[in-house]
Amino acid sequence: MSLDALFDRKPPTLWQQFLHSPLLFVTRRAIRVVCISDTHNTHESLPTLPPGDILIHAGDLTNSGTEHELRSVLDWLSAQSHPLKVFIAGNHDTILATPTTKRDAILSCYSDLIYLENSSVTLNVREHQITVYGSPCTPRHGSGVFQYPRGKADWSHIPPRTDILITHGPPVHHLDSGGAGCPALLQALWRIRPRLHVFGHIHVGRGVECVAWSDAQMAYERVFAGKWGWKDIFYLTLAAVRTFFCGRPAFSEKESTTLVNAASIGGLRDEKRREATVIDLIP
Repeated sequence: MSLDALFDRKPPTLWQQFLHSPLLFVTRRAIRVVCISDTHNTHESLPTLPPGDILIHAGDLTNSGTEHELRSVLDWLSAQSHPLKVFIAGNHDTILATPTTKRDAILSCYSDLIYLENSSVTLNVREHQITVYGSPCTPRHGSGVFQYPRGKADWSHIPPRTDILITHGPPVHHLDSGGAGCPALLQALWRIRPRLHVFGHIHVGRGVECVAWSDAQMAYERVFAGKWGWKDIFYLTLAAVRTFFCGRPAFSEKESTTLVNAASIGGLRDEKRREATVIDLIP
């Protein structure tokens, strides 16, 4: 049994959430979050977006980052039926890294869209408050915008009570195609532990993963980072034995984070158009 099989758990279905706490499920209707990313000008050819309460776009709306490209995709986002629509930029979205006067002039035309750039917003969803933080920043690769030198990331400004974290890039070793993600972002996740983390950037890493903030998970992270010791082997062995005899641990939203790489295009030449990822959160 691989470590992925032990720890890369999928989020619970609505039926599993009902079985876990029927009273809570009945009295608190789920908040549906629809996640997309890396549309790169393909928005008109994507599968129809499913309905939901919050629509999130995790960056790289455009391919060349021109004003024309940005207005096209923002027109499309604005036309979607979701009551709340939040987006961030990506390394391709050059126009959003221009002087704020020009950027703000464009964004002012889309009052129904919420743009986050190293900032947060509190959303009201059926009398429930959801804090969302968004950042376009990724480790430097090529000549894109919103990039920082590898090893010099600073994620200390993320509010500690963030419910949904949106970044363009992934944390290291999680849906990042073998280590292309940011180590400092992973450390921030251990500190903040949001309920949902949405990102993209690494198209081939698309998927959904659930991380339980446990000693075994920490050992798993240390193994991937090449910093493991015998204590880590003990925790992983214990987790494997428990899983073998008792099955996988139950998913707990209070002690876990759902990670979503929502890249909307993929394939050898990015010829695939993928459906949005839908996550249901119980308030």
